Formats: sequence, C-alpha cells, structure tokens
Amino acid sequence: MPTIETLAERPEPVAPTIYGSEVLARFEREPDTLVIPVIEDGVPVGLVERSAFLEKMASRLGHALYDARPISNAMDPEPAVVEADVRIETFCDVMLKGGPSALLRGFLITKNGRYHGVGTAASLLQAVNNRQREQNRELAAQAAVLSDTKTQALSAARAKSQFLGIMSHELRTPMNGVLAVAELLRRQPLTETAQAHLQTIVDSSETLLRILQDALDLAKAEAGELELQSAPTPLRALMDDIQSMWEPRASQDGVTLLVGYEGDTELVANIDGVRLKQVFANLVGNALKFARNGVVEARLSKAIRSAWRPASATTGPASTWTASTPCSSPSSTAPAPTARAWACRSAAR
Repeated sequence: MPTIETLAERPEPVAPTIYGSEVLARFEREPDTLVIPVIEDGVPVGLVERSAFLEKMASRLGHALYDARPISNAMDPEPAVVEADVRIETFCDVMLKGGPSALLRGFLITKNGRYHGVGTAASLLQAVNNRQREQNRELAAQAAVLSDTKTQALSAARAKSQFLGIMSHELRTPMNGVLAVAELLRRQPLTETAQAHLQTIVDSSETLLRILQDALDLAKAEAGELELQSAPTPLRALMDDIQSMWEPRASQDGVTLLVGYEGDTELVANIDGVRLKQVFANLVGNALKFARNGVVEARLSKAIRSAWRPASATTGPASTWTASTPCSSPSSTAPAPTARAWACRSAAR
C-alpha cells in the first residue's frame, strides 16, 4: 500500500491569530473543505475540523466566544501528526489503537517536521478502496493466467493421451500378429534352441505391449481421464505375478529379488490389480537401476490405520528416494482390515 503522502490534500493554512469569524466564513465559502490546518512559521500547531468547529459556533454562546477571538481558542491543539513517508496501513494500525473514532478525525501530514498537507477519513477510505480495486484486478489477472495455463496443460495432456492411444492401437495390431504367429509356431515340432528363441519373441512382444499400456495409462492420468477398475484380487497371487515378471530382469543384472507378502494367503481385496502392478513395476524397475549385484526387496504388508503398503528397498550404490503413489481404496472380501490408502517408498540401505 502507498504512503500517507499520496493522501495529502493541501488546503490553504491559517495562522493561529486569525479570528474565528474568518474561519467560519471560509467554511461557508468552501463546503467541501473538511479541515483547515493552523500553521505558524511552517510548523503545524493545530487543526480546525469542520464538524467540531461548527458545533462550537452553533452553541448558545458560540459566536460570542469565538467570533472575535483567535482560532487558537477553538482549534484542536493536539491533532494526529504523521510523516509523509509512513505507509498507510501502518498509520491506520496506530490510529486504531486509539479507537475507531480516531480514524474519523483529520490529521496533519508533515515532511521533515514542516507542514506538507492534511488527511481525512474520506481520503483514507478512498485510498483503501483504490488499493482493494487494484488487488482485485491483480487477482483477476492471476486467476485468468492460471486458468489459461491449466487449460493449456490439460489440452496438451489430452492431446498426448489421444496421440498415444492412436499409436498404441497402431502398434498393437502388428504386435498381436507377431504373437499369433508365435503361438502357431509353438504348436510345431521345434528344437529346444528354436523353442527358446520363440519364447524370447513372445516375452519381448508382451513386454512391449505392457510398456505401451503403461505409457497410455500415464498419459490418461495426466489428462485426468484414468479410471480405476476395482475387482476382487487375490493379493498373494498378485505378488507371485510380480515375482515372475521381474525375476528374469533381476537375474540378468545379478540382483537378488525378494518379493514378500505379509497377510492371509487367501485374502482377496477389491482393488485395481493392474494399477497396483504398475506401482510395483515403477518401484522395482527403479530399484533395479541402482542395485547391481545387490538385493531388491518388494513387499506388500499392512501398515498403520489398517492400510496396505507396497514398498521396495535396495542394497547397493543407491541413493535414498521416496515416492507416494495413491492407487485405490481396496476393501477386503475376507474378515481383514479395509485398506484405505497406499504409501509407496523405496529406500537404499
């Protein structure tokens, strides 16, 4: 907020020796003048407020007491005085300590102790109102920028999702053809070497399809279009699938992969098993990058507040990192605690 100087009005000051009748005549000539400063040798010595002075003059003996006497007898000899470089909000805070009525009185503005102008409650209100309007305009501009940025980001994410959807479809078609031909070859009598090569083709094709699906799901999540499909999922079997999925990669890197499940082996949870596998894929995949010739442990266990926590840990030349990935709110179909949140983390030991 600006300083008091911006509020300064500069009505013609009067000397403390001027008669009250002259001040009264001036107020009558200038109906918009609310205060008249009383100055002596450039230094403010008092302030004549219109309403207070007119009340005195309207009293029974007002004219007799003040018409022919110096204005120093009718002025406020101790008005509020403030330096021009004081900020408006600071001045208001100080004045409010004297009660709300203090803000309704006029005040003198000085610069290096010399008279510089006067201020009134009306000028204060106008300054506050102008500041509020300025802030409203700034907030409206910021809101517009944020809205445009959000709209652009959402549009870009949706365009990316649509593009990946098209590319996924275009790549899935020939890849499904490769898998179909591989299945036909599997039914033919082949040598062990040929069978191994065929299995490599199948595994690589399925891995590529899975990567395409993960990329498409990520794009949908960024665009706010990803939907969770909850279904009864055996948790023990899910962890076994994760073990089977990543064991070959871990063996190639010389890493010992330990996949654990702490819970009832028959427990079935109402969750999106595909998304949970994606969570573990991210955790284990990142852990394997930093655990050459080390150990990667992934487990699913009950945590505090009856939540289920998927987690992985690594040993090796890795730096500690932590991530939190909300997946779904699965509920158990067996008599076990309901899982309400997922907390995912990976820490280097």
